[in-house]
Amino acid sequence: MSLIVRGLTATDDATILKCLATLKRTHAGTGFIHEAFEKDDAAKFTRDWFAWANGLFGEFILHLAATKPKLLQAPLDGIRV
Repeated sequence: MSLIVRGLTATDDATILKCLATLKRTHAGTGFIHEAFEKDDAAKFTRDWFAWANGLFGEFILHLAATKPKLLQAPLDGIRV
């Protein structure tokens, strides 16, 4: 969730893209956002389903769609934190 808040409050595109790339890389095959995950193994995460984290991610995406829509089309492969 902290990655989402970081992305929501960041002003520079590079930070936002890093947050998006990390979130994409760490859903552990579930397609859901997790409250927290182990940094070295995203398959170890808290809660299989946590609506608050998923809802906050939705807000992040809607915010980007309204303020920086081109970032939603940017390739995220190869971006590392």
